[in-house]
Amino acid sequence: MQKVLFISHDANRAGSQLLLLQLIGLLKEKGVATHLLLCEGGDLVTEFTQVTSVTLVKPLPPRTLSQRALGLLTRSKTAVANPDLIRVKAELLAQNFGLVFVNSVANSGFYKDQLPYLHSLPVVLFAHELQMSVATYTEPVSLKFLLSRCCHLIAVSRAVANYYVASYQYPIGQVSTFTLINTADIQQRISTINSKLLQQELDLPSDAIVVGGCGNAEWRKGNDIFNLIARAVIEQRPDQPIYFVWVGAGDSQPFYELIKFDIDRFGLADKIRLIPPTPRALDIMTRFDIFLLSSREDPYPLVVLEAALLQKPIVCFDGAGGAPELVEHDAGDVVKYLDVPAATKSVLTLIDNKQLRITQGKKAHDKVLERHDTASSVQKVIEVMQICCPESTGEKVVAESAKISPAA
Repeated sequence: MQKVLFISHDANRAGSQLLLLQLIGLLKEKGVATHLLLCEGGDLVTEFTQVTSVTLVKPLPPRTLSQRALGLLTRSKTAVANPDLIRVKAELLAQNFGLVFVNSVANSGFYKDQLPYLHSLPVVLFAHELQMSVATYTEPVSLKFLLSRCCHLIAVSRAVANYYVASYQYPIGQVSTFTLINTADIQQRISTINSKLLQQELDLPSDAIVVGGCGNAEWRKGNDIFNLIARAVIEQRPDQPIYFVWVGAGDSQPFYELIKFDIDRFGLADKIRLIPPTPRALDIMTRFDIFLLSSREDPYPLVVLEAALLQKPIVCFDGAGGAPELVEHDAGDVVKYLDVPAATKSVLTLIDNKQLRITQGKKAHDKVLERHDTASSVQKVIEVMQICCPESTGEKVVAESAKISPAA
């Protein structure tokens, strides 16, 4: 197989970027030659450079006051050209790529507008996004252009696959549904984590019941819903040491002040704790007793799979993405979309029944291992790439991608 060019919108420590980091590392072990184009930087740049060569697009320098004023006076809607793209083009054209692997629809605009010299290459799209994320991170014309060039779409859940088939009429025969999780790596990290980190960071009582959430604070993640459930649970169990902890809400994030505003008005700043984004999220999550996925929309978050491997029962909302496909009826509870009373009841049931927490957490763990075998997932990715880019010709073969049957 010829070298594969991966494209990521940035290197922030978030779900799709972490999955990409794992995928490239695993492909490296299989001898697949890769290169990564990062449209922006982030915390994971160093880690990416450890598994592949990287081209990082340098950001435009800040405009001067006079430049900004001129832009306002002329009402120009034309994007300012980034001179660094000349270097990027030279670096990419110097390599013999056979396939472009676009990680996330957030890259669709950059692919369409800035990479015309790569449009003749076959494309695989790894889709992590549903309706609101698509609306937030891309434009319809850019996404349609990208999908028109795709020989295959990999979706992280059935919910995501169904969305692109129904909303964009993407051919179902060219869709595979699976996600990638390096279970061996996560289990190795679990075996070495500091299980007392949360206790030390927040000075919680030893008998605390901890209900946890994790993710970058934003409307889509439902931090406000998390807080409403927290208030309802705490008010119904005022004498129990129940704490709600969210990992990924730091004061540098725009949504942080809105979240904290409600917590302060609830008078629950001591019981609802916020922890900034951290590479040690697993260490903190190991102390959770229950994982509460309060998302309005979450295609199939990596953090749910990590919580499952930590043997935590999961409460989530139906219609909010792919998590219910894992949780079902035996690894926690799936309640009606944004039904705060129902979610409150589910959390209270788990708080009151330690054995149920243990049983459902163990089931979540086992289902991840059964359904997300790392070696099998990597092989599926390789098969998709080989069919889209046969080694003998390096040409795009759209029709052949239908030979890959959609995964269950």
